[in-house]
Amino acid sequence: MHPLSVIIICKNEAINIAECIVAAKLISHDIIVVDSGSTDGTIEIAKKMNILLIETEWKGYGFARNRAADAAKNEWILAIDADERVTPSLVKSISAIHELDNSTVYGFKRLNFFLGKKMLFGKWGRDKSYRLYHKKFISWDNSPVHESLIGKDFKKQFIKGHIEHYPVRKIEENERKMYKYAQLNADNYFSKGKKATFIKRYLSPISDFIQSYLIFGGIFDGKEGFIVSYSNARYTFLKYKYLLEMNIKAERQ
Repeated sequence: MHPLSVIIICKNEAINIAECIVAAKLISHDIIVVDSGSTDGTIEIAKKMNILLIETEWKGYGFARNRAADAAKNEWILAIDADERVTPSLVKSISAIHELDNSTVYGFKRLNFFLGKKMLFGKWGRDKSYRLYHKKFISWDNSPVHESLIGKDFKKQFIKGHIEHYPVRKIEENERKMYKYAQLNADNYFSKGKKATFIKRYLSPISDFIQSYLIFGGIFDGKEGFIVSYSNARYTFLKYKYLLEMNIKAERQ
């Protein structure tokens, strides 16, 4: 087994954190959890599980991941979220790599579950995550949402195995996350000077739905496939709606 550390960022993940840590121990005993102000018992659960817990104020996803990586004992980092699970198939795949390349970020499939159902089609069925990297050569950017790994001239390699992802257990949770990430993305676009054009506001959501539900086969995931495809389209509509509101407000000032 290659020596690596697992980093986990979370806030109010009491329902997930124990299972996440137990699964992470399949691949490493050096597990760092960065918590950003949980009030639901997440911290108390994590403290009982023989891991390093860092409590910090929220400064963004990339900041939290880098903070965790800095505290890791090993140079190779596997970054996951509290609603994700390391699987034996991923452990086997990583262990089979003869020698990890310092200039490579390794990716794998992310198997998504929606309301308990495994999503095999649509955009969720094509999900890949690049999360295994060497912290001396690669780090996370400071984007407020959809953070990315950055480094000089690194390459990507996709390997077998997967992690499991349980982002939505209740339909209310889906709604809450949709609005949250739509606002975060709108804030990010606004900070970069982007505009909410007619095409972005109206045609992009339609295109997203058609692509996920029809072209990528979300229809074969049943009602859950429709809900996910519709939610993705609505998320796209909302983020440009919020961006338009910020654009208008800025122009009036």
